[in-house]
Amino acid sequence: MEYKGIAADAIGSAKRWLASAELNARHGSYDSALYSLEMSVEISMKAVLMCIGIDVPKTHAIGDIFASSVKSDKRIPKVFKEHVEESVDVFNALLGLRAASGYIFETKTTMEELKAKYERY
Repeated sequence: MEYKGIAADAIGSAKRWLASAELNARHGSYDSALYSLEMSVEISMKAVLMCIGIDVPKTHAIGDIFASSVKSDKRIPKVFKEHVEESVDVFNALLGLRAASGYIFETKTTMEELKAKYERY
C-alpha cells in the first residue's frame, strides 16, 4: 500500500491536534490539552511508520513497533534514531495519561495535577 500521501495527511492532522492542545492549555482545559497532545504525538509516530512502509496497527500502543521499526530502518537518519527511546518514553507517558485526561470525571484527577503533567511535556 502507498502510505506517503496518507502520511502527509496524518502530519496535517497531528499539527491540528497540537494546535488544539496549545489552545486548550491557554484556556486552562488541561484534560483536553493532554488528550490532544497524546493524539498529536501518536499520529506523528504513525506517519513515520507509514513513510517507511509499515502497516500501522489500529491501536494506540505503538511505542514498541515504532522503536524497533525506526531503529532497524536504514533510511532513518542517525540523529533521529538517537532520540527514539526518549520519544517512545514521552509517548508512553502521554498514553498512560490518556485515561486520566479523557475521563477526568471518573479518575478524580484535578486540573492542577493535569496542568503539571502538561507542562512537563
